[in-house]
Amino acid sequence: MELQERFEYFFAFKIEKKIEVLDKQADRKLETVQSFAEKGDKENVQNQLQNYLETKEKQNDLLGKTNNKNVLDMVEEKTIEQQKTMEEIKTGVDEGMKKEMVVVQEKVVNQVAKRVIDVDGKVGQTEFFNKVEHVWAPGTGPGGEAGTSYAPGTSGKGNGGVVVKGGLIQFAPGTSAGGESGVKYEGGAGRQYAPGTSSGGGNAGADIKTVEVKGN
Repeated sequence: MELQERFEYFFAFKIEKKIEVLDKQADRKLETVQSFAEKGDKENVQNQLQNYLETKEKQNDLLGKTNNKNVLDMVEEKTIEQQKTMEEIKTGVDEGMKKEMVVVQEKVVNQVAKRVIDVDGKVGQTEFFNKVEHVWAPGTGPGGEAGTSYAPGTSGKGNGGVVVKGGLIQFAPGTSAGGESGVKYEGGAGRQYAPGTSSGGGNAGADIKTVEVKGN
């Protein structure tokens, strides 16, 4: 399969075509991950998961060389579909493997989101994150628990909504510590970030801080 993939990539002469080929290869790698997961073959699950990540990273490098919106839209759609597949796979693996998959999910989603903001701006990035969050459990990082409760007078979508979970305030999609929209997830399901914000809001590309809740 590796030799075949090299041929596929080599004979896709345009950057846009190479990007498309890489997503097809990424899909196949996730199918293989799912197959090994069903067999309980943890080692091969890890190997194929790493291959999937490397394929998406290679694709991301190519995305940085084109501003073709149609291609970016395709990558967004495929990435979201891949998130659905990974969520399905996670139902049949142990907690340790789930954590490894979460890391991969976050890396892939974040790198695509950075390309989205280059082409579609913050509005486009926010839309992408909202679609991803619809696949992940609402109000949490990938693979989070559903049914998370929101602070009184708020909701999961905007209006200053925050999620209080595990002693941490997590900002709901559409909100942030500084009021900027757009959320990205990075570094574990307990941390959520928003583009264009920081702990005080306003530094482009910086992160929302996770705020510790003290007292009641």
